[in-house]
Amino acid sequence: MKSSTTDLHNPNLVDGMQPNDATKSPPTRLIQRQIDRGFVGLRFLRPLERDFHDYLRHSSRLSRAGLIFFALAGVFSCALIDVRWLDVPYELVGATRFIQVSVMAPMIFLCLFLCLRVPTSAAMELGTALMFVVMSASLLSLRVVYAQAGFQLPLELIGASAVAMLCLSRIRFWIQLALLAFVAAVVFMVEAWFVTIDAAYGRYTTALLFVVAVIAGYSSEYTIRWTWLTGTLLRYTARLDRLTGLLNRHALENALENAHDYAQREKKSYAVAMIDIDAFGAYNNYYGHQHGDIALQKVADALAHHARRPLDFCGRYGGEEFLLLWMDCGPEQAYALAESVREVVEHAHIAHDQSPVGSWVTVSVGLCHVDAEHASAPTSAVLREADRMLYQAKGNGRNRVGYLRFNGEIAPL
Repeated sequence: MKSSTTDLHNPNLVDGMQPNDATKSPPTRLIQRQIDRGFVGLRFLRPLERDFHDYLRHSSRLSRAGLIFFALAGVFSCALIDVRWLDVPYELVGATRFIQVSVMAPMIFLCLFLCLRVPTSAAMELGTALMFVVMSASLLSLRVVYAQAGFQLPLELIGASAVAMLCLSRIRFWIQLALLAFVAAVVFMVEAWFVTIDAAYGRYTTALLFVVAVIAGYSSEYTIRWTWLTGTLLRYTARLDRLTGLLNRHALENALENAHDYAQREKKSYAVAMIDIDAFGAYNNYYGHQHGDIALQKVADALAHHARRPLDFCGRYGGEEFLLLWMDCGPEQAYALAESVREVVEHAHIAHDQSPVGSWVTVSVGLCHVDAEHASAPTSAVLREADRMLYQAKGNGRNRVGYLRFNGEIAPL
């Protein structure tokens, strides 16, 4: 998956995932939901399925190269040993070489070309699937020609091709299964209609190989999906809070330092808002921690909508406390944004019967705006003033914004 240059600042753009909106969950929550519900059907939720498909394409180059090598080795080794070791009659060599040279080899070299030039493209997937069909059809044609001359070409070669395809092609399992079912149906119809020699053992063995191919293909993709899912969750949780999907404390501190350096270098103003859920301890005691987690998620979703620009960010500072930073905004705009944060949480109408403020969950906001000429002020001082304004807002009755401009004199606006 591709990374964005804004990943350090925006919690909603992590390694190419789409921004949150009213219909999308943060990646950590989405992945956890997928883990909880399972994927026995080898299908993820839509955003995860799209990203997994991209991963499967990008990680398949080596295994598909191995599949091409297997096919190439099989064709050329048969050309060397079919007469000496397999006792193919000399009168059948011409037909064998014709199919090997004019059909099988060109298909393999086409896949090799795609593997070298466009290994992660849909064309590579299509070429790999066609190679399996062409190789199976060629082997089946040779088997019919040989049978008419009274010679039995091992049917198990098609079964071995099926096992190789399902283990190495890295095409999604359900597509492979459809291909295998088609090839199996054609093989056994041709066997019944055109191959008159007794081949019960070979047909039974080939059927077993098809079953092995299905089991191996399913278990292989299931393992790949599980490894990708847990690895992706681990990568996200290194930066994102698992419950809310916002930046965690460590990532917040890094993003804040990056934003401070940018503001100082580019002479930009910025604003930091410390946000705390009012009487959240009473909420947990009354509703329980499970409902408290849900309330935290709803508040986090509301806050995330206020950090949509590339250099803005939002994160969970700890417990029920959050932090928002808006880059390159004036004092009036910062105050309006802080008021909007307060209002959107209140208007979410999350019931809170134990609140001293009202019937709904509310937040208090401590806002510190830093003018461009004072962008070099240490972030610790800015955070301290934002925290002081937060406690001032709580002391003045909660559900309000405490605000100052960090202009050297730290005078309220």
